Amino acid sequence: MRSILASWLLLMAPLSAAAWEQKGHAIINRLAIEAAASKLPEFMNASREQLIYNGFEPDRWRREGQTPMTIGFAPDHFFDSERWGSIASIEPDRYSFMEKLAARKIGLARVGYLPYAIVENYGRLVNAFRFWRNAKTPADRESARANAVFYAGVLGHYVGDGSQPLHLSVHYNGWADNRPNPKNYTKDRRLHSRYEGAYVDTTIEIATVKPKVQAPQRLNDVFGAIQQYLIQSFAELEPLYDLEKSGEFNPDQPRSKGTDFIANEIARAATMLGNFWYTAWLESGEPLPVPR
Repeated sequence: MRSILASWLLLMAPLSAAAWEQKGHAIINRLAIEAAASKLPEFMNASREQLIYNGFEPDRWRREGQTPMTIGFAPDHFFDSERWGSIASIEPDRYSFMEKLAARKIGLARVGYLPYAIVENYGRLVNAFRFWRNAKTPADRESARANAVFYAGVLGHYVGDGSQPLHLSVHYNGWADNRPNPKNYTKDRRLHSRYEGAYVDTTIEIATVKPKVQAPQRLNDVFGAIQQYLIQSFAELEPLYDLEKSGEFNPDQPRSKGTDFIANEIARAATMLGNFWYTAWLESGEPLPVPR
């Protein structure tokens, strides 16, 4: 029974390999640390190469094939908004959300858990920063530093996934066959990899994205900020398909509107990642919140 469930969970995950693939994720983490370094502990800037490397880590896990790890984490990369409804109505933690899915008789892996991958890794980063601040020995401080760098980098991956509109929809790789398509959007099943992989590799450069990245700001409501961030990404789904219809995402013939569209999404991810890192650092220096 468990093997049947595991196979079903894997089949329910998107067929795409990654959001932004390796180059896009590297740009996001690199520009985030460049923008946020002055507001973070020095070890973060000193570890920028590890932060950049770790931004692709969850997609390296996928290359192990069909294992308990890859099956378990596959739904963390997406959130199919149409299967649930308003992102503003989701529960603040993974298991409360799963209870709601079960009550609605929605398959537990069909919607995805991207909001929770973001907020959970944010919490791990806060914890690592807190233990670094309070370390009693040099060895403990070094271990907490390594943990913080790892969690910060991995957090960047899921933040990056969250800026890619195709990761917020059932129409993640061409318009879905079983959904109305009055605008005759493409059903090209190569769209996902062409959009976030081939086009980014050919066209998007750090110099294009960097001017669009903003300095980090403290987030007063972390989960609310995640919801608004993902809502904005989902709102860009149809504009993406409109641009695709006009030929904007052809890596062999790059065009300015498509390039600017993707650069804005990657910059928005880098800005949000800087916000999360900065907010986590500030929160780690404050008293622990009262348990719910």
